[in-house]
Amino acid sequence: MRAGAGTRRRRVGSALVVLVVLAAAGVLVGGAVRDSRARQALTDALVTSQVPGREQEARRSFERLIRDYDGSAAAWAAHGHLAMLEAADGGLHEARSLWQRLAEGGPDELAAEAEMNLIYLDREEGRLDELADRLEGLVESGESHLPEAVLLFELAETLERLGRGDEARRIRRFEEVVPEKPRVQR
Repeated sequence: MRAGAGTRRRRVGSALVVLVVLAAAGVLVGGAVRDSRARQALTDALVTSQVPGREQEARRSFERLIRDYDGSAAAWAAHGHLAMLEAADGGLHEARSLWQRLAEGGPDELAAEAEMNLIYLDREEGRLDELADRLEGLVESGESHLPEAVLLFELAETLERLGRGDEARRIRRFEEVVPEKPRVQR
């Protein structure tokens, strides 16, 4: 009897291992299916966004994709495309919010693109002082998805527009002389 109980425990243990493996495989397959559906939804929304007169339908598709596939690469990409639609339609506040969310939590490449769009939006809206301060902070902290050389270039451009040409020239000169360790020089 005792030998039979040991055999049963081994069978139960083996069955549990098989169940755990099957459950893990199910999660992986489910994740792959979800990602595939999200990519297809992104493709469909992008195609719709290119058809004149269907911007509202595309906007709803991007919003649905963000809601239904939150956290997926396709949903992050949808943030950027939806922001572009909003900006083109004059919804700069909504575009800023979407780009900000993307810059803070999206994949590196998309976050960097969102940061650039925020820089351009700040310039377009005349937020030059605020932009200069933010760019200086990003250069000093290193907390940006953009390369430091890009931040310095954008800072110099912003300072130039603010009428602070001497500071802009110092930053440009410093970047040329010491490109491996650029820092804001005031």
